[in-house]
Amino acid sequence: ATLVVPAGGDLQAAINSAVAGDTIVLAAGATYRGPFWLHKKTGDAYITIQSSRAAEIVGRVTPAQSGLLAKLRSNVAGDPVITFLPGAHHYRLIGLDISTFSATDLVYDLVRIGDSAQTDLADVPHHLILDRLWIHGFPTQPVQRGIGLNSAETSIINSHISDIHLNGFDSQAICGWNGPGPFQIINNYLEASGENIMFGGAA
Repeated sequence: ATLVVPAGGDLQAAINSAVAGDTIVLAAGATYRGPFWLHKKTGDAYITIQSSRAAEIVGRVTPAQSGLLAKLRSNVAGDPVITFLPGAHHYRLIGLDISTFSATDLVYDLVRIGDSAQTDLADVPHHLILDRLWIHGFPTQPVQRGIGLNSAETSIINSHISDIHLNGFDSQAICGWNGPGPFQIINNYLEASGENIMFGGAA
């Protein structure tokens, strides 16, 4: 099915009700308030969450194309804008602008895929595609990571991750330390004050 969530609609409700193979279409230019949680579902067809104008983005997305993107925002202190919960799999995100509402919002990972607590492969998110996403902080905002990448079978492609910086600690556009992969990180703009990409750095 195609689930259309208009501007001001409840994206989390659409995510909760989606089944394998569904496409959730968001209005380009509209802002959706999170945070958002992607749950484990049954079936191995991708659930796609995309902007209504995603098809107009060819190759790597840039901030200049923000009008083609649907905006996902959150201001819950310390929480990611998007969290892939244990065992979440077969999700594809296309044409989304992911950030907080303002530079004063506290955030560590803008997108969190898996976590440090995973000790069983059954809990590791897998088969995920992040395509043509603009993931960013604000110029004066402390952000530790664009994507916390603790998953299996994940592709990050054609995306733009920027304004990831933090005083006193390393920060990464993409950082993984507790996921087996494999990972494809292809044709992205990656910008962070510590490392653009890092694997490891934790027990």
